[in-house]
Amino acid sequence: MSRLFTRVLGGLAAVGIGVAASLAVAAPASAATYYEIQSYNRRSNCMSVEGGGSTANGANVIQWTCNDGPEQRWYWSGHTLRNAKSGKCLSVAGGGSTANGAELIQWTCNGGPEQNWYIVQSNWIENGKSGKDVSVKGASTSPGAKLIQWQYNSGPEQGWVWVAKSIDALIMRG
Repeated sequence: MSRLFTRVLGGLAAVGIGVAASLAVAAPASAATYYEIQSYNRRSNCMSVEGGGSTANGANVIQWTCNDGPEQRWYWSGHTLRNAKSGKCLSVAGGGSTANGAELIQWTCNGGPEQNWYIVQSNWIENGKSGKDVSVKGASTSPGAKLIQWQYNSGPEQGWVWVAKSIDALIMRG
């Protein structure tokens, strides 16, 4: 079965599950869902923004020991992933480079295709412009390793686990 066909089927299944879940448990209108995005390669590492959560454009997105901080919370807005601390979008450096190894950064949301992301088969995050997946540079398990985009290879450095967190938990922490 081709990867594209498998991704389409996985995407349809995810949509079906999402619809069923939203019908089964309706969240309050004011509730927002944030996600802690954990590395499949090492579940104690989360997708984070460098510098303790810099709010600057161009700050690298890294993996860091999960700490429940707002720099490690992400939420969906359409097809963009936004950081809870900065409100900026997950993006690809170099104006949206399509090269393997291009670093992932946060940038003011601008509607560009390099800021569009899609979940594929529940575990991979694919860029809308390049078609490449979020990966940990060098397949590192160390905190501080940069996140890059790389052609799909099914390695654990490209797998991500989504842990839903409510906005209330984020506010209570602060």
